[in-house]
Amino acid sequence: MTITDTRAKQDLIRTAARSRVDDRELNRAIYRASQDAQLSQRQISVIIGKPSQATIQRILARFAEDPSLLDETPAEVIDKRTAGLIDDDTMMDRLLNWKYTFGHVPHVDDVSTDAYSSGDWDDIEQAYYLDRLSNDEFARLVERHKTSLQRAARTQ
Repeated sequence: MTITDTRAKQDLIRTAARSRVDDRELNRAIYRASQDAQLSQRQISVIIGKPSQATIQRILARFAEDPSLLDETPAEVIDKRTAGLIDDDTMMDRLLNWKYTFGHVPHVDDVSTDAYSSGDWDDIEQAYYLDRLSNDEFARLVERHKTSLQRAARTQ
């Protein structure tokens, strides 16, 4: 890979991360405008200029159904670092002190389903496999949360 290819790839990675962070922040702002300022879906759509009123309605319905979607996620913290919005130490401090949930296979009447319910830790694993976390960063996170990981593995 040439220097130009490497720079182009890094620019794409950084810009995509910033876009994901911006999308989440815009969705939160839409929700706050609707809930806190009582702006109508049409008013929000006109102010933003891009999404239609129907898209605003879907965003608000999704958050009304599951308000936890408004919460920051480990993936978002990692994207903020990738986008240059926070530094490595800030990201690691937040991830090392995160209270993770762990994915599992749901059971119905003591029978495993063919579904998987993801948890926060899945964001860490995915970021590692996509080279958004270094080997050292991942090892530090695993070491810090080893007990929780072992407990989650026993309940599977």
